[in-house]
Amino acid sequence: MKLEKDIVWFDLESSGVDTENDRIVQIAATKIKKDGSREIKETLINPEIEIPKEASQVHRITNDTVKDSPTFKQLSVSLREWIKDCDFGTFNGNQFDIPMLNAELVRAGLEPIDWEYNTFDARILYQRLFPNTLSDIYKRLTGKDLEGAHNAQADVEASIEVGEILLSILKEKEPEAEINNIKDLDLLLQGDKKRVDISGKLYEDLEGTVRWNFSKNKDQAVKKHDSFNDWFLKQDFAKESKEKLKQTINKL
Repeated sequence: MKLEKDIVWFDLESSGVDTENDRIVQIAATKIKKDGSREIKETLINPEIEIPKEASQVHRITNDTVKDSPTFKQLSVSLREWIKDCDFGTFNGNQFDIPMLNAELVRAGLEPIDWEYNTFDARILYQRLFPNTLSDIYKRLTGKDLEGAHNAQADVEASIEVGEILLSILKEKEPEAEINNIKDLDLLLQGDKKRVDISGKLYEDLEGTVRWNFSKNKDQAVKKHDSFNDWFLKQDFAKESKEKLKQTINKL
């Protein structure tokens, strides 16, 4: 495509996903100029807050890793000047990276991203080209059209076929993964957040700590004495979730 202005492709790693309370710990960016030339910037950033273990398990950046790195505020003036009047390229940046970057600029005492910009979000384009309805996935994996789509039994049979194909691909791509039964597969797919309650309000991390999975307390450990517990138990949440919270509190 012809570029009408420079475009900055960038990606952020952070202490969490809350743009108002979490902080950037790494930024990598490539500016593609209208003449086709490129400039690259990449740096670790000291967020001036603790990086949770759960975040470090994702991006491998720890508090010790960034202790001698510059803060965002120290880099903010030159960074804002470098990206000023540019378009943005990201993967899921409309939802996270751009709002996070904008929030950090404001926290540093600078003007927000106040110029008119366009975004090339590769994730949105991918979803447009490769939609993930059952019919689309079925066609992609089998080469066949799903007849009777949205008929419940047809969807069930297609899901079984898709599941079998994906399992064979998994075993080929990750032969080291020991998948001997459904439990093994379930634990693998749950990743670092093991299921606690059916509605997913809570999860258990790899160290066995039960944490919140929503609200301003997301990723915070459940505490024995906490007003948030009282609030949760009084709200119209699932009874099973409330019972799991009570069980967790009793074990603390």
